[in-house]
Amino acid sequence: MSYLGRIKGTANELIESVSNALKVSLHDGSGNAIGSNNSSLNVLDYYTRVAQGLVPGSKIIQKYGKNPIVGTTGFETIWNGGGSYTGFALAAETVTIASSSVNDINTTGTGIHSLRIYGLDANGLEQTEDILLNGTTLVTSSLLYLRLNRAKGLSGGTLAHNDGNITIRQSITTANIFAVMPATYNTTMIAAYTIPAGKNGYILSQRATIANKNSAAVDIRIKVRQPGNLFTVNGEAALNSTGTGYINIDFKVPLQIPPLTDLFIEAEASAKVAVTAFFDILLVDI
Repeated sequence: MSYLGRIKGTANELIESVSNALKVSLHDGSGNAIGSNNSSLNVLDYYTRVAQGLVPGSKIIQKYGKNPIVGTTGFETIWNGGGSYTGFALAAETVTIASSSVNDINTTGTGIHSLRIYGLDANGLEQTEDILLNGTTLVTSSLLYLRLNRAKGLSGGTLAHNDGNITIRQSITTANIFAVMPATYNTTMIAAYTIPAGKNGYILSQRATIANKNSAAVDIRIKVRQPGNLFTVNGEAALNSTGTGYINIDFKVPLQIPPLTDLFIEAEASAKVAVTAFFDILLVDI
């Protein structure tokens, strides 16, 4: 016999019995009851709790990039280095950092004096390092980097931003340019990322836009490569300066991306045009 079949009484008594069966009581960490008008009752969605650091072992990475001149003869990665991204190195090395301006020099320069780099070590684990700049003279990192996902300015002079373009590349395999920080930005613009070791990644959203007034149609796509495999296209969309010049995709059911998986966004245009791209990734400790 069903639960409802065992309830005796009038219709009103039946409704009251079912309502009581569905009631939920809320309690705080000490076991004290929390009422609906209690200031302790603060319901947040899961991603907001992650962003606030309230979910141990989880964090959200926001990546963004810009290619100021996407060409017409093939796909280019959305990063300020132009062309295909060159930062997917085969081995870890120290990196060198230099600006195109003498004003980006520690202590005395009017540009930025120092920056912080974020990357992965030889085992794919996350690491950071602070670098004191020396203008156009190369400065070498102390740590080895297999990947370098981001750099941002820390301190500076009267300009309060980097006066020149700052380039970060491997010190031995110099063709492997990890990042180019455009003048005045104080941050790198790279729509490419590698999932750190010991974590699974989940792409939550992806966005792209035509970033200037030039007229063009743009084909944009995201490519993913798991360790030992080839890059494959995992999504494609179209932009047009006369219509859909902006696109946003939210993934209600994000796919799991294994550790050390590389991914990037690239574009090809019908005419030279600037394109920006963004994506949000949830990282969860394994």
